[in-house]
Amino acid sequence: MNFDEIKDKKPQKVGELIDKAEDGDNYIIKVSDDKIFEVAPIAYYIWAMCDGSKTVTQIVDEISKEANIEFDKLKDPVTAVLEQLQQASLITL
Repeated sequence: MNFDEIKDKKPQKVGELIDKAEDGDNYIIKVSDDKIFEVAPIAYYIWAMCDGSKTVTQIVDEISKEANIEFDKLKDPVTAVLEQLQQASLITL
């Protein structure tokens, strides 16, 4: 998966935030009774932005503005996180 393949897709998060992990940094997301994931803060941040109305381009743009990092430097890392979230069934693309 690369940015150009998914830039116009509107990812939709799956599951719900349960709590922060015991270490206080990561987040616990429950997809079903037998599928619970612990994700890093950046993965949670991106997952939370996947509301089904924003395109991948809009998500990268928003992160770019908030973090003050060039759009082109964020395309690949955000795409990689989205791919991992999709593989874990935490988003649909």
